[in-house]
Amino acid sequence: MTGVWKRALILASGMVLAFASEVRAHGEPEIVVEPAIVAAGSEVTVTGSEMEPGEVFTIALEGTTASVTLGEATAAGEGEQAGFVVEFLIPADTPPGSYTLRATTEEGETATADLTITAPTETAGDEPATVQEPSGELHALERSKPFPQVAGASVVALLAAGLGLRLFLARE
Repeated sequence: MTGVWKRALILASGMVLAFASEVRAHGEPEIVVEPAIVAAGSEVTVTGSEMEPGEVFTIALEGTTASVTLGEATAAGEGEQAGFVVEFLIPADTPPGSYTLRATTEEGETATADLTITAPTETAGDEPATVQEPSGELHALERSKPFPQVAGASVVALLAAGLGLRLFLARE
């Protein structure tokens, strides 16, 4: 067997083993948080799936500066259909920003979802946040560059082309 075939066989075997090591008895746990954008002081619904019946998950809100445990959820159901649906109140004093909602078991299994928290408002509620749709209006973009910038880029391009041509001709 040639060296190329041996290397190809070793590489293929390694790839098969790498993918096979990720197979589990059930799917990886997954969570979805709705709404994905919420004002502090409002409720979110966390839906878990691909879990084993009876698994207990600790649900935490993690930011860059702090982590807050929101509560626990226990997967119910049969087989790979087990999961949960729970509601949690986001603390009103949570600073606005991007967060990760993490569900973790005692065995270390985790599932995450992104959550954006906005400042609390008097009109904040449990309704999903609305996203403003694009208007479809044309936008005029100013793409002109100052002369020194254009001249400098041109000189660099010409020098690179000249050097490349010189190296190409020197090879022959």
